[in-house]
Amino acid sequence: MRTLLAAVIVLSCALPATAGTLEELTPYFSTQYFTWQEHINGRRLLKEEGALFSAGARAGAVIDSSFTLRGKGELFGSEVGYRGETQAPDSVPVHTRVTYLGTNAELDLGYRVSPAPVVVEPFGGIGYRYWLRDLQDTTTPDGTRVYGYTEAWSVGYCRLGARAATSAGGARLTAAGGAKYPFYVGNTVDFAGSGDTTFHPKGRVSGFAEAGVSYRSLSLALLYEGFRFRQSDTKTVQGTAYLQPDSSSDIFGLRLGWTF
Repeated sequence: MRTLLAAVIVLSCALPATAGTLEELTPYFSTQYFTWQEHINGRRLLKEEGALFSAGARAGAVIDSSFTLRGKGELFGSEVGYRGETQAPDSVPVHTRVTYLGTNAELDLGYRVSPAPVVVEPFGGIGYRYWLRDLQDTTTPDGTRVYGYTEAWSVGYCRLGARAATSAGGARLTAAGGAKYPFYVGNTVDFAGSGDTTFHPKGRVSGFAEAGVSYRSLSLALLYEGFRFRQSDTKTVQGTAYLQPDSSSDIFGLRLGWTF
């Protein structure tokens, strides 16, 4: 996964130099409403929700008048609320806070199949998302102390979708959407006394979409991104069986950028 991440970042950074015509270079800031849920046998174990904030840059270029190469890289993080329960078999409700800190990189190759005034661009690509999920210490309603822990998630995924763009009244309107599939998922937990244990939930298809408008150098976009993971295999740590339950993430955001 380090190799995949390095490849995405290097290719994204090299995009302006290797492409024929640089079409976009846009630093941006995004604020997002984030949820994370875990279920087992259809029963919800926990839900986390709150605001995430990210900063990054997007770049796009046209090669040989029809092929396009687009990439992005960003950093994100924040603290969100947690409503869930302690570990089985004696589970009790618990509330706490969770700190998220991570990075995301994507690279897409597309092909323009429609001339102006509406330009359509199917594309395929790869992405890598890494984040730390740090559950803070708290207490149960009866005063029992509950200790948090940190998870390190790594997800490599492929993307398939299409973009469209047109101009109206001096503004440029854009839309994009598609599906993605995580081909690698790893969740590493440091269990006290036994070291790191990595669980591998199975990837499931999820969606992404965005719609935006730009005027001169300023751009504004609404976005959605989802992740879906099936339950991992069970692993035994110090005589106790653990697994990563069915998990899902939904992100709804607003992105503000300035194009050079």
